[in-house]
Amino acid sequence: MKRYSTLAAVLLFVASVAVAQSASPGDAPLGARDVVDIKVLQDANLNTKTTVGDDGKLSMPLLGKVDVAGMTASQAEQHIKSLLESKYMTKADVVLQVLEYGNKPISVIGAVVHPGTIGASGNITLLQAITQAGGLAGGYGKSLYVLRTASNGLTERIDIDIEDLMVNGNPDLNLPLTPNDVINVPVDTPITIYVLGEVMHPGTVQFRRSQTPTLLQALAGAGGPTDRASNHVVIKRTMNGKEQTIPVNYKSILSGGRTDVQLMDNDTIYISESFF
Repeated sequence: MKRYSTLAAVLLFVASVAVAQSASPGDAPLGARDVVDIKVLQDANLNTKTTVGDDGKLSMPLLGKVDVAGMTASQAEQHIKSLLESKYMTKADVVLQVLEYGNKPISVIGAVVHPGTIGASGNITLLQAITQAGGLAGGYGKSLYVLRTASNGLTERIDIDIEDLMVNGNPDLNLPLTPNDVINVPVDTPITIYVLGEVMHPGTVQFRRSQTPTLLQALAGAGGPTDRASNHVVIKRTMNGKEQTIPVNYKSILSGGRTDVQLMDNDTIYISESFF
């Protein structure tokens, strides 16, 4: 019975190691206000949940203050193991799991209800972070971006399709987050196009930037050309303080003779009356 109990304890310990490793957001160094859970297989009395102080030290039974500043979780495990084995124990198997990275919050900015920082726990996902920020706010675009520091020290950007994540529930997009990640949900700013002349409803047509509006879409938004409309339109656009005039045969776009023209905010489209 005793051998069975020992074997069961070992199996439970191995399982806890696997869970701790799978939940870890990476090898981010420990720092002030990080909350950690420490387990020692050989002596449950040494198990403790503690917070890293501003001096980079945590408190443990027997050892007292242990300096772990700048160490990763695995490095801290080995450090505690060596301290225990050098003074108190013949063998010490140590597991350190980070419950919350208090000094490396995750930031959620842009089109969310409560933009700001949230505590980075050891197993928080993208959807959980958005939920903690109050969910998406009105006016968000097609994509959000997860910005994080890569191993080479440069910032990398991970593009996430919001509809695929939130509507389709694609689990591959629900990323596990790491400390210091920034989630940017860009606001989908409006675009105003002015359509004048021989259209059914002259005036303004509104789009969102993510829609990448085109000439044919703007004409359709204005009710389409009248029976008197010519085949040509003129797009007037101001770039760097200079006005550009772009003539386009929209009938050629309809017939497939040329590609549609992408529009920009404040473009003016004028379609004249045909003389034939």
